[in-house]
Amino acid sequence: MFKSLILILLSVSVYSSTNSPSGAKGFYKIDKGLSGFELKSKLKSILKRGHRDRGYNALIKVYIKSDADLTYDGDGSIVDMYSERPNYSDSYNYDSTHESCGSYRRESDCFNREHIFPQSIFHKRSPMRSDFFHVYPSDGYVNGKRSNHPFGEVDRPRWTSSNGSKVGKNTFGGYRGTVFEPIDEFKGDIARSLFYFATRYEDQIYKWHHEMLNGTRDQVYKKWFVRLLLKWHRMDPVSEHEIRRNNAGHEYQGNRNPFIDHPEWVEAIWGN
Repeated sequence: MFKSLILILLSVSVYSSTNSPSGAKGFYKIDKGLSGFELKSKLKSILKRGHRDRGYNALIKVYIKSDADLTYDGDGSIVDMYSERPNYSDSYNYDSTHESCGSYRRESDCFNREHIFPQSIFHKRSPMRSDFFHVYPSDGYVNGKRSNHPFGEVDRPRWTSSNGSKVGKNTFGGYRGTVFEPIDEFKGDIARSLFYFATRYEDQIYKWHHEMLNGTRDQVYKKWFVRLLLKWHRMDPVSEHEIRRNNAGHEYQGNRNPFIDHPEWVEAIWGN
């Protein structure tokens, strides 16, 4: 409890300062001392005000720029969290919109759009379906393996992708259903995307049903899942790729992921 209080106090002092991240100058106007779910609701209003829905089809084209690999291989190919191998050469990669598709038979056939928060939960409605900050380029076959399973941690996978992402029984917390576990390099990226989604759509998400959700508009996720996301957020800090993608998303969609700009806000909202 004492540690959590220290984190929150530090967070308040940081986000009330004028030293906003590059690309986010003037975007956030937050009252000093605001924290917890009040901070989350304030961020929701900011994110909604700037949000321009550009449509689902436009995402494929923007990925060529927004998700270009300037960090891992440096070859400009599309970064796919489910196939990227940060410390080795990739088994395959994509660098053209012509490599996108809706059907596939194996890994490396094509890439498509992966909804970190599964679109089946909100019945493919807009603007959630085309929201850049939780929809990422992904190999179609691996995307299909992830399906609409929650994220989790797996000791004995029943399937493993070429970069080590896994499908299997969850071993984290009390949930024992099937989950998808990405590699460590991208666990923080995914956690911050889900925190963004919980904030941007807090006025709708409490009506939806899934193993991740607790039926509220404040905490949004079940306790075991919040613990998982906090663990991933802490173990995998914001990367240069995330920062570039966030800036590209701002240019494209008009809003930002605040938890990339201010990672301390995760602690201020969910950390206690």
